[in-house]
Amino acid sequence: MEIIQWCILLTLVLPVPFFLGMIPVKYMTSLQRTPAMTYVCGWFVSFFLFELTAVPFILLEKSFTSLVVTYTVIIGVALVCSVWASRPVWGDFARNIRGAFSLPLLVKLGWLAAFFLIGVQLYMAVSYDHYDGDDAYYIAVSVLTDTFDTMYLRDAYTGYLYPLDARHALSPTPVYQAWLSRLSGIHPAVIAHSVLSVVWLVFMYCIYGQIGNRLFPITKKGGREKSNYRPLFLILIAVWFAFGNVSLYTTETFAMTRTWQGKGMMAGMVLPALFLCLLFLALDKVPSGAWLLFECVLVSAVFATSISFMLVPTVVGVSAVLIGMKKKSVRAAACIFACCVPCLLLAVCYVVVK
Repeated sequence: MEIIQWCILLTLVLPVPFFLGMIPVKYMTSLQRTPAMTYVCGWFVSFFLFELTAVPFILLEKSFTSLVVTYTVIIGVALVCSVWASRPVWGDFARNIRGAFSLPLLVKLGWLAAFFLIGVQLYMAVSYDHYDGDDAYYIAVSVLTDTFDTMYLRDAYTGYLYPLDARHALSPTPVYQAWLSRLSGIHPAVIAHSVLSVVWLVFMYCIYGQIGNRLFPITKKGGREKSNYRPLFLILIAVWFAFGNVSLYTTETFAMTRTWQGKGMMAGMVLPALFLCLLFLALDKVPSGAWLLFECVLVSAVFATSISFMLVPTVVGVSAVLIGMKKKSVRAAACIFACCVPCLLLAVCYVVVK
């Protein structure tokens, strides 16, 4: 029975996000159609769908079981659509993977070094797990949600009935982990500390890998291929994160010790993904898949933490002005900022509920 439970959980956090990512990746360029980009897109599609599905159930104080049924059906439909959309993508996967075997030997060694450093960090994340004090809230909310079939209606520290927690109601990261627990039957603490601590760390490095692909595209300049510097970029990022624990509140500390918490997710995954999307939007010709990913990332920011109501529109607004100036287009700036409308609507809901 335990083997079946683990198989269900690993299916939910590995192949399911990967196939969900086929929908945005289908509308990207062939060079952007990589397994890592697909996995990144899939997670943000999952968060996007969960945020839009869970918030009405939470605000209306519906049961957690009704949310589980609804969201599971939505994911099932999305998976069918993504499998249908994936047909033209596999060929690009194969070409990109074959291209890796033709890289120079030094570049291959660089990739091996990068993967080794990341692998060490994955091992450390599980073997030397840090029990952060905020788990008293995050893990407790997941347990209460699954046990009492309510969402943000019980005090996380006592279990007593409590008015709706408006401060966290629109950021249902613990509820998502409770969904994983309900479907797999594995305790939320195990999911957070032993599974998501590793899986979301891989997710984070996939994002940084895509940032490296954008900063070092496949174009020749001065007789050297700029893309050969991608493994060096990832090595520097991995070393930076390995020695970034200079305080309790750095991005590196959050990524290594509290990846499963909303604040850690915001610092480790959402903000780098937002930077990646803005790099895409600064291009002269933006693929439609980049717009889809951008919208999913913006909504996922609210999924992670309520501070996104202020942070995301500010960052996107400034970036929209800069990109509009670069392209000399007011329309480009307006389109970028218009993507913040769902975040602003959620902010209005927060003010009303609060």
